[in-house]
Amino acid sequence: MIRVWDLPTRTFHWLFAAACVVAWVTGDDARNTHLHTFAGYCALGLVLFRLVWGVVGGRYARFSSFVRRPRALIEHISDLKRPLRTHHLGHNPAGGWAVVILLTLVLLLGISGIAVLGGEEGFGPLAGVLTIAQGVAIHALHEWLGWVLLGMVLLHLAGVIFESSLQHENLPRAMVSGNKQGEAADAEPNNSTRIAIAMVAIITLSALINLKPYLSQDADNPYQPYHQPPLVQNTLWQESCSECHLAYHPATLPWRSWQRIFYEQENHFDEDLALDPGDVTALLDFSRTNSAEKINREISWRTTHSLNSNETPLRITGTNYWKATHADIDEALWRDERVKGKFNCNNCHRDAEAGSFSNGAMALPR
Repeated sequence: MIRVWDLPTRTFHWLFAAACVVAWVTGDDARNTHLHTFAGYCALGLVLFRLVWGVVGGRYARFSSFVRRPRALIEHISDLKRPLRTHHLGHNPAGGWAVVILLTLVLLLGISGIAVLGGEEGFGPLAGVLTIAQGVAIHALHEWLGWVLLGMVLLHLAGVIFESSLQHENLPRAMVSGNKQGEAADAEPNNSTRIAIAMVAIITLSALINLKPYLSQDADNPYQPYHQPPLVQNTLWQESCSECHLAYHPATLPWRSWQRIFYEQENHFDEDLALDPGDVTALLDFSRTNSAEKINREISWRTTHSLNSNETPLRITGTNYWKATHADIDEALWRDERVKGKFNCNNCHRDAEAGSFSNGAMALPR
């Protein structure tokens, strides 16, 4: 047995796989956006490392040793049918192309993820650069790339199993030990242990820094990973609305909804608001300039774009966007003493009163 895979290459392989798994598992629940983002940054950082290591790394880690022309891939596939097949110490042509495709997909996922974070959440290096509409459009691309990556990973695993069986060699174990059958002259002499240790140390330290707020939070000081610029508030609005329920920010509904609410104030869900004409005028002015059409927040954009022009909901829970995002919540949770109904948004959304409703600011009672 000889060493083929140096320690940085093996360390990268398993850290990269772990980061992709965490990103996939946390990508379907907006409450895990912060963990999803951290895993994405780790994967993206590992890709950048691999691009450098593919040039200056060990013999079998360099792209020049395994990135071959498409013709070589076709010849390799044809060679699989022959009894005497070529034995590749490093990546075979199919494995080499799998590495290139996986790195490219994760690189695109990382870039598009940063764009989504900046556009939808107003956070990260692209915060304020992209609009909500651009963030939403890139989000669709980001999800599509995720499914393509999953398909490529499954194809890669199938190839590893097939090749291990065909060559009577345990390829996953070789990526753990670094050793494969071969001649001593073909061994990789440098293990670059310090680089591998540095990789693990950096990611471990980053994880501790990111997880520390979760471990130190409590009921009175919950952790909120994203803090968007505060929306304009209005004292009269707060006083008029908060007597009966949460003072929903105008950014949560289109202006036509607020118009209807105040023009029909005598019959506000079987209650008479009894607002003075001057107060009504002031509240209408505030809602007009701060309604969902005017505010650059994801909830505002998605709410307005989920409604037809002839729809004028009087409740947030009456919007198509709210219904779609809350469809999977068990009815028992609405009756929970800690939630007390669908209208108490602030019992689950920590930034509900501010009107942001950002991902990562949600905490459903468990």
